Amino acid sequence: ASLKVLYLFASTPGEQRSGSDISAVLGLASGTLYPILARFETNGILKSEWENIEPSRAGRPRRRYYQLTPYGVSFATEQMHALEMQVQVEQALLA
Repeated sequence: ASLKVLYLFASTPGEQRSGSDISAVLGLASGTLYPILARFETNGILKSEWENIEPSRAGRPRRRYYQLTPYGVSFATEQMHALEMQVQVEQALLA
């Protein structure tokens, strides 16, 4: 599940995404998703900020938006490259 989250952010590195958006796109339950987001933020891969709205006026709770940090972009690129290499090796072994 962590790689799915990382891949989603890597596919649009400058975009901010809310937890509910990520959950809807990836089909991950909050109990799976939010620990991944917290771990990525603790490790400097993601940064987050609360949206600036008045919940009572919006009729919903504030959303927290996550975005890759510069380190997160390079980390995601490295991880995606490593995954591609692993797939290539596995395909070569199966050929």
